[in-house]
Amino acid sequence: MFEDAVQLTPDGHPGKPSLFNNLGSALLCRFERLGDLSDINKSVLVKEDAVQLTPDGHPDKPSLLNNLGTSLTHRFEQLGYLSDINKSVLMFEDAVQLTPDGHPEKPSLFNNLGSALLCRFKRLGDLSDINKSVLVKEDAVQLTPDGHPDKPSLLNNLGTSLTRRFERLGYLSDINKSVLMFEDAIQLTPDGHPDKPSKLNNLGTSLACRFERLGDLSDMNKSVLMFEDAVQLTPDGHPDKPSFLNNLGNSLTFRFKRLGDLSDINKSVLMFEDAVQLTPDGHPEKPSWLNNLGTSLACRFEWLGDLSDIKKSVLMFEDAVQLTPDGHPEKPSLFNNLGSALLCRFKRLGDLSDINKSVLMFEDAVQLTPDGHPDKPSWLNNLGNSLIRRFERLGDLSDINKSVLIFEDAIQLTPDDHPNKPSRLNNLGNSLLCHFERLGDLSDINKSVLMFEDAVQLTPDGHPDKPSFLNNLGNSLTFRFKRLGDLSDINKSVLMFEDAVQLTADGHPDKPPRLSNLGSSVFLRFERLGDLSDINKSVWIFENAVQLTPDGHPDKPSLLDNLGISLLCHSKRLGDLSDMNKSVLMFEDAVQLTPDGHPDKASRLNNLGTSLVRRFERLGDPSDINKSILMFEDAVQLTPDDHPAKPSRFNNLGNSLSIRFERLGDLSDINKSVRMSEVAVQLSPDGHPDKPSWLKSLGTSLLLRFEQLHDPHDSEELLRVYTLAACSTTGSAIIRFDAARRWAKHAHVYQPISLLHAYTTAIKILPELAWLGLSITDRHHHLSIAGQVVRDAASAAIAVHDYQKAVEWLDQGRSIIWGQLLNLRTPVEELRKRHPDLADQLLSLSASLEITGIRNNTVAHATKPQSLQSIANQAHAFALERNRVLQQIRELPGFERFLLSKPISELSLAAKMGPVAIVNISEYGCDALILIPGHADVVVHVPLPDFTLFQAQLLANRLASIVGVPGRDERLDGLREMEMAPDDMFCLVLSDIWSKIICPVLKALTITTPGSHALRRIWWCPTGPLAFLPIHAAGLYGKDQAFGSKLSDFLISSYTPSLTALIEGYRSQCEPQAGLKLLAVTQPSAEGQSYIPGTQEEIESIEQHAKGKVPILWLDQDMATVEGVQEGMKNSRWVHFACHGVQRTSPTESALLLAGSSQLTLSNIIGLNLPHADLAFLSACQTATGSKELQDESVHLAAGMLLAGYRGVIGTMWSIGDNVAPQVAGDVYAHLLKALPPDSTRAAEALHLAVQRLREEPGSKRSFFHWVPFIHFGV
Repeated sequence: MFEDAVQLTPDGHPGKPSLFNNLGSALLCRFERLGDLSDINKSVLVKEDAVQLTPDGHPDKPSLLNNLGTSLTHRFEQLGYLSDINKSVLMFEDAVQLTPDGHPEKPSLFNNLGSALLCRFKRLGDLSDINKSVLVKEDAVQLTPDGHPDKPSLLNNLGTSLTRRFERLGYLSDINKSVLMFEDAIQLTPDGHPDKPSKLNNLGTSLACRFERLGDLSDMNKSVLMFEDAVQLTPDGHPDKPSFLNNLGNSLTFRFKRLGDLSDINKSVLMFEDAVQLTPDGHPEKPSWLNNLGTSLACRFEWLGDLSDIKKSVLMFEDAVQLTPDGHPEKPSLFNNLGSALLCRFKRLGDLSDINKSVLMFEDAVQLTPDGHPDKPSWLNNLGNSLIRRFERLGDLSDINKSVLIFEDAIQLTPDDHPNKPSRLNNLGNSLLCHFERLGDLSDINKSVLMFEDAVQLTPDGHPDKPSFLNNLGNSLTFRFKRLGDLSDINKSVLMFEDAVQLTADGHPDKPPRLSNLGSSVFLRFERLGDLSDINKSVWIFENAVQLTPDGHPDKPSLLDNLGISLLCHSKRLGDLSDMNKSVLMFEDAVQLTPDGHPDKASRLNNLGTSLVRRFERLGDPSDINKSILMFEDAVQLTPDDHPAKPSRFNNLGNSLSIRFERLGDLSDINKSVRMSEVAVQLSPDGHPDKPSWLKSLGTSLLLRFEQLHDPHDSEELLRVYTLAACSTTGSAIIRFDAARRWAKHAHVYQPISLLHAYTTAIKILPELAWLGLSITDRHHHLSIAGQVVRDAASAAIAVHDYQKAVEWLDQGRSIIWGQLLNLRTPVEELRKRHPDLADQLLSLSASLEITGIRNNTVAHATKPQSLQSIANQAHAFALERNRVLQQIRELPGFERFLLSKPISELSLAAKMGPVAIVNISEYGCDALILIPGHADVVVHVPLPDFTLFQAQLLANRLASIVGVPGRDERLDGLREMEMAPDDMFCLVLSDIWSKIICPVLKALTITTPGSHALRRIWWCPTGPLAFLPIHAAGLYGKDQAFGSKLSDFLISSYTPSLTALIEGYRSQCEPQAGLKLLAVTQPSAEGQSYIPGTQEEIESIEQHAKGKVPILWLDQDMATVEGVQEGMKNSRWVHFACHGVQRTSPTESALLLAGSSQLTLSNIIGLNLPHADLAFLSACQTATGSKELQDESVHLAAGMLLAGYRGVIGTMWSIGDNVAPQVAGDVYAHLLKALPPDSTRAAEALHLAVQRLREEPGSKRSFFHWVPFIHFGV
């Protein structure tokens, strides 16, 4: 009709422009319905004719310009030609300019100009366009009177522009005003009005947008309701119905991502399917609906893991791309989404064609998007993500390098105030983290941390992405901790994960994975520091993560696996069988829920195998070890040959076979065990930090086979592999030390020529075992295996008459923690003061070396694997660099022997005031090594042929059974002891020590005549179980007693934890005695302890002797707080404690019990640095009792006082009688203060005389319990 009318109207007719305009509008309408491009092109042409034929000044000119602008806008939306949208804006601007103020069409023209500017903004991202769009639409609303039928539509359009500006700038005022505009528009639109659904739809969009920013569920829920109303009010067949269905699907998808309600994502898919089905082929929106359906299916796949969803998702995106003509402005977006779906499918199936095509799609999206387009940074960002994934699979450095560059470009193109800036910083951080994992460049991990920190800082509180960025910052800090070992990183990592978890709403689908990351970080800190609260917390966190994850979720197996790992470690630490059983169940569930072909299947089978082995070792059920072997075999089979975990899984299979061989004796098991271990070794490059572990395992299997078959080749080979493991420059110090120990043990019989080499290697590793970065508790744990080795090493040196080497080894090996703490207070601190850069380098490299070697290779968290060679190269580089730094330090003046053991020439100084006797107790022989005053470098060797390690253990057991202190060896409990009274048992123990140790030593010292006055002193340094025996009290008592039958008749005894400790005591400079003060601390009552009645009398006795000579500060009962006592110790050179003392299972928690329930622990005491301290008297129970597990480490309160700076300490080996303490204390101080100035070096003599008086008091029959426990330490 319109075409006929145009054709029939002659040119020049005044009605011709109007007819052209009407034809153009009709063509536009048909295009909107059918999508035929010829219609929109012809619509533009005829409207251009209408404008051209209308003279300036004609009243219809503005209307015709407006209509031409509308058609140009529609063609731009279809074809994306910038010339169209630019011309459209010009048309609308001319229409506005030509329309006088007050004209009733002016608001409509403002509105249309605003819509065109909004359209151009979407394409070019020019802020001036969106700002002007908002302004002209505000003018349109303001110029339209209330009640006008166009008012709701204008409010609606203003809301649309405000929403867009919010999406760009993030101003809350915009989205809040947008919601209000839409609400007003809806309120002004009567029910039944055909535009009502459209306005409900727009309000839903705005609410969904605000929800994304603020996370308020009420917005999301209302958004869904708006879209549902829009759909419901729109009749079937209406052209807007598919659009409203599409938007409802989008809002349901958003809500699902927040709440994880499967009904939402399922309904979302249905809505999109309906939208697609209702849209005819060829419709311009068909590709968009297909795109959104693909997005929803991909989202459901990520939750449920149903392969059909991701496959259908890819098909939807492919159809959307195919249906969209080249040059269409949405084509890049569709390429981008197809790339995302292919990436998602690749993550699940690992098909390289998917990741390669994904990269191509993202590259096409980037290439087709002009510079300056607001989506360009987003497409670059996604391309970077895809390149990262391909790098993780193929390891092509060009991919990760390009990824970093792509993310950097994305960030550079993103304005600082853009709401996506933090997200892109976050992704660059991820890429740098991946780059660091491959190349180990510290600048990458440092920059990664900075990117995540910036992302967190730029993201306002309450933003829904904030928890994600905190989570990723936690990850990067965790990785840096693994590399550098800086505790501040792991501590901050835990805090970041805690914040991420706290900010993530319950029910949010990301809550479980963030809990999992927190649990892993806390677990890692437990592995480093051994804090029981961390492993407890780790278990609790993983349990919550598992509980919050619905069955069927693809992350469920991973969370079960992590929970199993934590439970297994918890069980290993506490010995709780229920934890072990639960660990097995968790691993079984993880394996069962992991589909065949999944890349983590092998890891979970491996972990299940490990837990079964551990349970078998505990309970001995053959079904556990049999099933364990099957699990390891499956794990090996499923692990690709080039996978870095392959050697570990061969090793675990070999270990389980050797364990079964030990139980059942089947030779085929041990033969296969050897083969598996050999493969593990063969697959690991030299320098790999795990290679020593595989070598040690191979040696253990060879030893088991040798013990069965006695094949000399096995003996030679096990010594070879133990040697390689022990002498490695990389790997865990614990593994290397244990290999050296096993090497030495076998060499004693089968290769004596290598014995000293084995022990030299073991002693050299000892400082690493107690690595300075570990907590004292952890160092004690690692060193619990070391004491016997040091004593055996000394015995080997003695056997070849190298007595000096034996002394050096004993001093270096035993009390190494004590020595390290001194080192931390002297050379390391001195290095930090004078050369801080070198100190930081050394500690960082030491941490890095240990961390590369302490990864638990039997239980593995599923992390991104590094190649075997890259791990080896990294560890080797750390070792070389650490040695270089140590060499550099030792070339500095004053640091020539930095962290090296003292030579015999220095150790001889310990005998400055009297002989020092080290008594070495080993299964290979017992000996005393004596340093003599004035004879530098001379070591007197005293064989003790009548004394053995077994006898020492038996005597310690006998004593422990009657005095109730540590030292008892349960392995000896089965030996039947003769029934005897405690004093008779004392006589037996003390006479054995006298005859088998003391007499040979006295003979070697040529001390044959007991003295009556001014006895000489001797210092004892006992080792092994001898540390629990009262050497000072050795002698014959009872009917055999006579003058000259006791050590105390010849010498005054003191003890020292090591020669170094005694030397430090001599070096301590005291102030003039005029500055002497004494701190007295009394606490007669303590929770769980009996009341001590004599404390008041004890201090009053001391006051009587000190009157006028030494001022006393007395802190009694409530005054004796930890803070007050520590302050008093800093200001007093002598200190006296009359209170309860307790020895705890954890040695550093042993304590003096003070006011209320407060305790002065060994940890507290060690933390004090008291350079002017002189003498400490611990008149308390168990203040000089060590730890059975650490016989060669002086981990008791008396030694702690030495470490805190006291030159001499009096303590007790076990509980003392209440009526004894005041008498001994009074006698000690009476002797010390008899002559002025007081001299603390006479404390040993004072105690000797006090105990002698107590023991020989006329008319008193004192029990051994009363006088034997008093001992003196130090100078």
